[in-house]
Amino acid sequence: MPMITAVSLRYFAEVVSAGSIRAAAERLFVAASAISRQIGLLEDELGAPLLERGPGRTVLRLTAAGELLMRHVRHVDHEVDRVRSEIEALKGLRKGHVRLGVVETFVREVVPDLLQRFNARYPGITYQVEVAPTTRLIELIGQDELDVAITFNPPPSLRVKHVYERTLETCVLVAHHHPLARLETLKLSDCAAYGLAMPDETISAKRDQDEMFARARIEPRKVLVTNSYELMRSVAETGMAVALVNARPGDSADMPGFRYVPIRDSRVKHQRLTLCTCEGRTPSPIAAVFIETLKQEFTQLETA
Repeated sequence: MPMITAVSLRYFAEVVSAGSIRAAAERLFVAASAISRQIGLLEDELGAPLLERGPGRTVLRLTAAGELLMRHVRHVDHEVDRVRSEIEALKGLRKGHVRLGVVETFVREVVPDLLQRFNARYPGITYQVEVAPTTRLIELIGQDELDVAITFNPPPSLRVKHVYERTLETCVLVAHHHPLARLETLKLSDCAAYGLAMPDETISAKRDQDEMFARARIEPRKVLVTNSYELMRSVAETGMAVALVNARPGDSADMPGFRYVPIRDSRVKHQRLTLCTCEGRTPSPIAAVFIETLKQEFTQLETA
C-alpha cells in the first residue's frame, strides 16, 4: 500500500531546493529515475500533482498542492531540529523543570537554600513548589504531578516509592527564658504543667502526639491548635507555649532564641523524614539530578 515516507519527502524537498530532478540526483548521488519514482508515489498517495512539468521547462515549479506539502516539510524539519536541541539541552542540563512538594516544616530554612545552591549549578532550570501536608503530597506524587516530595511519615501507597528515609528525634522546642530550657532532657509529664502548641488533624504528627499523651495518661493543656507547623514553632519561640517538634536537619540543640530539649520517654514516637517519588516513572534528566542532590543534602546534614 503506498504511503508517505521520509525518503520520498527528502527527495521532494531536495528537488525543490535544487530546482530540477537532475540537479537533486547529483546532490544526493542517486539515479534521477529513483527520485522521479518517489515523487510519483507521493503524487499518487496525495492524489494531486506536486510539480508543474512541461516541454522546455528547465526549472520545476510547485503546484498549489506542492506548495502546501513543502510548508509541511519545512515545519517538520523545524520541529526535528527543535527536538534535537531540547534533547541536547537536557543532556547538558542547561534547562528543564523540577516539580517539588514539601511539608511546611522545611519551607523557611531548608528549601530556599537548597534551591539557591541548585540554581547556582543549573541556572536555566525552573521550579514548581507545592507546600502541603504529607497526605496531599502523596496524592500528587501518585498522580505524577510532582517529581519528588519531602514528607513526614507518609502513608503506604503502591504508587509511591521511598528513595530516602531518616528518623528525626522528637524534641520539645522551648524559648531560652522558659523554665524547661534549663533541663537537659524531658519526659512527657514535664510538659503537662505548661501550655502546648499542637497540630490539628491536617498535620501527620497530630495522631502520634495524641497517642503519646493518651498512653502517658496526660491531658495536654492546649494553648494553640493550628494547621501551621511554622506557627507552632514560632509561638513556642516566644515562650507562650512549648511544642513537640523535630529539629530541622542541620539545626543544633541551641539556636538563637530557643532550644531543642530531647525527650527521654518510651512513649514518644519519632518522625520519619521521607523523600517520595512516583513508582514506575522515570524522572526527567534534570529531575533525576535534583532528586539525587536532595538525597545527598540530607545525608550530609545527618553527619553535620
